[in-house]
Amino acid sequence: MSGVDWVDVHHHAYHGRLADALAARGVTHMAPGVPVPRWDPADTVAVMAEHDLAAVVLSVLVPDAALVLPDAAALVRQTNEWTAEVVRERPERFGLLATLPLPDLDAALAEVAHAYDVLGADGVVLPASLADGAILGDPGLDPLLAELDRRDAVVFLHPNPHYRCSCTGASDFAAAVPPPLVDFVMDTTRAVANLLFRGALRRFPRIRFVLAHGGGTIPFLVGRLELARTWVLPGQDGSVGEELGRLYYETAQSSTAAALACVEAVARPGHVLFGTDFPFMGAAVVGQTRREVAAHRPDIGAAGLALFPRLRAAARR
Repeated sequence: MSGVDWVDVHHHAYHGRLADALAARGVTHMAPGVPVPRWDPADTVAVMAEHDLAAVVLSVLVPDAALVLPDAAALVRQTNEWTAEVVRERPERFGLLATLPLPDLDAALAEVAHAYDVLGADGVVLPASLADGAILGDPGLDPLLAELDRRDAVVFLHPNPHYRCSCTGASDFAAAVPPPLVDFVMDTTRAVANLLFRGALRRFPRIRFVLAHGGGTIPFLVGRLELARTWVLPGQDGSVGEELGRLYYETAQSSTAAALACVEAVARPGHVLFGTDFPFMGAAVVGQTRREVAAHRPDIGAAGLALFPRLRAAARR
């Protein structure tokens, strides 16, 4: 099976220089039990060769503990510059999703301009929730979403790496059940529901949201959210299914037959993308994810290339 059109849209670039910069600020973990990795582009090149991937789209989420420091905007700018260097070296293999120094809205808007107009970014990555307690979809973030909408942006919606979800257990819950297992998917779910019921998906229709990890629990909850609309938003035209169907869903940690069937029951044709969550998920998991996705949807790569046309053009050379 050829990998000519297999694009991994969930692939993280935690540069060694970034790990050092975070450590100098006292930040060593993304979440309890999840240390900041030390990534090297050669690691990704090896995984791509081993598992026949045509391209990967690189992203970084900076932990909250660093984003609340006075030099957060400078650290984010440097991180995006480091990733852009990697992309320039292999433009046919790597894409760039720029990170933003949220919750500083003005700095985030400045970084959007720099990412697109200077670095040639393919999109941005946004956390589902912010260090100041805001959730993606809150009205205070409308200026950022408006600018991304103006740019027809691809926005990778990823759970906050340092997030605590108060609804999933007692104060010691994270010690027993690491946040990536439950809290992360709930963080994504809450953000998508907030975007939906606050009307942000309708106000900013040109943003192409890509939901990490199969959309959290959103595909499973579509029917419940549709019923809720009858009393939360009575009389509004359209349906929850239609609005959620135009979002994109990627397969990292969501590649079992049951999970993919649930996602495909919601997503429009062409809106299911391949993703792996490397390097947090190692090479063996990348291979397992690829095999599971290929068994269910062998043509999935076309969707990734359609969403990232620069990589599509490179793949044809």
